[in-house]
Amino acid sequence: MFAYIEIINNQSKSDFSYVNFEIKDNLLSIKPLKGILPATKIRISLDQITDVHSSDYYGWDKIEFNFNRQKYIFLYSGYGEYDYLKEHLMSAIMA
Repeated sequence: MFAYIEIINNQSKSDFSYVNFEIKDNLLSIKPLKGILPATKIRISLDQITDVHSSDYYGWDKIEFNFNRQKYIFLYSGYGEYDYLKEHLMSAIMA
């Protein structure tokens, strides 16, 4: 799945990138495609994600969560990625 992501660190510095992501075996893997983020994969265990919120951002679907003192914000304009990420994050958090 593809998305546009913003990662805000604990000093309020933001990094932006288009990413390919996958959820498998209770692990969210994020691979930047183009942007400021390094091309290395980010791996996040779903049970370590906190404060998941979904909302609308100027007509785009937005999901944000916290992990390791950073805020991850995924933005979508369509194609079902939003529903996929929201369903998997919420089910992991509720388990």
